[in-house]
Amino acid sequence: MTMQKNSLKQPKVNIEATVFDIDETLFEMKTKTFTKSAIEALKKLQQKHIPVILATGRPPRSASAIFKEGIHPDYTVCTNGHLILDTNQNIIYSKGFSSDLCNRIYEYCKENDIGLLFKYPDKTYEYIHKDVFDHFYNKIPNGRNNVVFDNQAEHLKREPNGGNIGSNDIQREAFNKVFNGECIAVRIDEQSSDLVLNGISKKTGVEYILQKLNVNPQYVISFGDNDNDIEINDFVGIGVAMGNCSENLRKHADFITKRIDENGVLYALQHFGLIE
Repeated sequence: MTMQKNSLKQPKVNIEATVFDIDETLFEMKTKTFTKSAIEALKKLQQKHIPVILATGRPPRSASAIFKEGIHPDYTVCTNGHLILDTNQNIIYSKGFSSDLCNRIYEYCKENDIGLLFKYPDKTYEYIHKDVFDHFYNKIPNGRNNVVFDNQAEHLKREPNGGNIGSNDIQREAFNKVFNGECIAVRIDEQSSDLVLNGISKKTGVEYILQKLNVNPQYVISFGDNDNDIEINDFVGIGVAMGNCSENLRKHADFITKRIDENGVLYALQHFGLIE
């Protein structure tokens, strides 16, 4: 079932750019595959010269898995806005956690039984293991090969571009109180959260790209499924939530499409007349 949250916000005649989350929007975690109908829809958008922007919590190596499906996005916002890549995977924007902040996060997580990993353009470094992290590593074949398990000091050499904590909701809320104003843990599910610097988000990454493209956000449509997509939905002209989305995102959706396993991306793009 689909619905529009706000009848005052009508579909735009001229959409000038599109934004897509990856996991549970284009990529179904249950089958560990990209949805064929969504991939074909993105190809049609690019054939019409409508920019395709990915906005994901994934680091570059994991985000680039979509290349094997024949999709080369115009831009990719990685690790929830800490990294932005152009179509050739060159880094055009980078924001990192300071070594001091990393130290304090690491000590806090050790003391409070919270899992921790930091993400870099080339590798992910697991500092404190939680089983939920295996879920992240298995998104792509041989994904564990891109994870370093025996180095908890990489942040002293270079600044990580985002991360994750393995925590329940109570631990996450306590974490956010301690690090208020510096970084925030944004809920993924009841066991894990994205770790994001204050003032950085998928939305800030998309905003940076739209300025380069000289595109007004009012003429952009976005697709997402989780809490880290809320700011983008509020920012663009049409914010589409997948039918399998979080309850929080549902409240911020202009249109709720079908579930990922019901070809939700294709359905919404056809609904708004972007493709046939």
